[in-house]
Amino acid sequence: MSDVTELFDRQQDALRCPYPIFDGLREDAPLVRDEGLGAWIATTYDAARTILRDTANWSSLSPTSPGQRESAMTDAMMILSQEPAMASAFEKMLSGRRTAAVLLNADPPDHVRQRRVVNAAFRPDRIRALEPTVRRRSDELIASFADRGSVEFVSEYAVLLPMRIIADALGVGDDDLLMFKKWSDDLVIPIGNASPSVDQVRDFVMSTQAFSDYFSDKLEQREREPQNDLLSDVANAELDGERLTHAEQISMCQQFLVAGNETTTKLIANMANRFASEPGLQRSIDDDRSLIPSFVEESLRFEAPVQGLFRQAKNDVTIDGVTVPAGEHVWVVYAAANRDADKFECPHDFDAARSNAREHLSFGNGEHFCLGAGLARAEAHVAVEAMLDHLPELRFAEGHEPAYEDSFILRGLKTLHLDFGT
Repeated sequence: MSDVTELFDRQQDALRCPYPIFDGLREDAPLVRDEGLGAWIATTYDAARTILRDTANWSSLSPTSPGQRESAMTDAMMILSQEPAMASAFEKMLSGRRTAAVLLNADPPDHVRQRRVVNAAFRPDRIRALEPTVRRRSDELIASFADRGSVEFVSEYAVLLPMRIIADALGVGDDDLLMFKKWSDDLVIPIGNASPSVDQVRDFVMSTQAFSDYFSDKLEQREREPQNDLLSDVANAELDGERLTHAEQISMCQQFLVAGNETTTKLIANMANRFASEPGLQRSIDDDRSLIPSFVEESLRFEAPVQGLFRQAKNDVTIDGVTVPAGEHVWVVYAAANRDADKFECPHDFDAARSNAREHLSFGNGEHFCLGAGLARAEAHVAVEAMLDHLPELRFAEGHEPAYEDSFILRGLKTLHLDFGT
């Protein structure tokens, strides 16, 4: 079994440290074809950035997998579709998917038009207005464990902060946070996992239906009585004089919920993990807090929460001497591009003062640059300040063993047991 196959099979050793695998691929060529994945893999910074910026030649319609292919996911769906209790949920999920290419999986000109609907919610002034809420939410979470001297950081802080903030932004409050987290976890099951179990796929389908039912009601309410929140923006948005379809509205809400918490959760946990991994780093950032922004950017470069997404060639495309035939997919590996020595000096060293860290590709690049990047950065900045102010000398608790989530696309720690205090 090759190293890259171990990664796609989600072996823990490969998930824990995929970077030597990416280095080996990059040494072979800027783009390498992998038959097991059924796609090409782009690992150099220049190749990745070129593909991400070229929407004329590359499609985003299937960003989380290399197209429709036989897999455990499709096999499980066939099994589940025969169950009477699942038939309604299965049909509802498929009908929505057939009609909703939205934002992440939309191409121009639809993508540009759709972003105009929600751009205002993520303007810098709106993000700044949210910062007091982010700080208040952070303080509430920290207060629940600050006196203990220990914390399971993922579940007690890194999950809850972004989840509460995206709930605030959507306008749905705190009452259903555990349900939102369950839905979010289930909705990402197919991402970076080509062999989910039948039970996992059942959870995916049922959560897709439950999510749709819940937010359908909320969207109807906001259409009748708009409020100052993201749900109202979506419910009342028009594109070229036409309202968004119901499927487009639901897909937008799904992306806001998932992208608004999954990736930021991973970023915040990665930063705490970095402090615990490098004794003295937290103190050095505390001594010079002007380094916080660059520490956040270096954390994004060093551990991309989304390791990479797929693009499909619309035409025969040649990148650095390698031709990808029309119709084939490329996994654009942000995490590999972020550790390309031709772009970042000593790329495997964490440097909180790295001058070009912000040029990482962890938020993508070009037209599909992450809509919520400003909010993620604001939450990360608040989280770092909270760690400096209230969780000094972060270190791994005795017996902590890092384990990563079961995905080669989404990179995040399942748990992070930490002690703190002098």
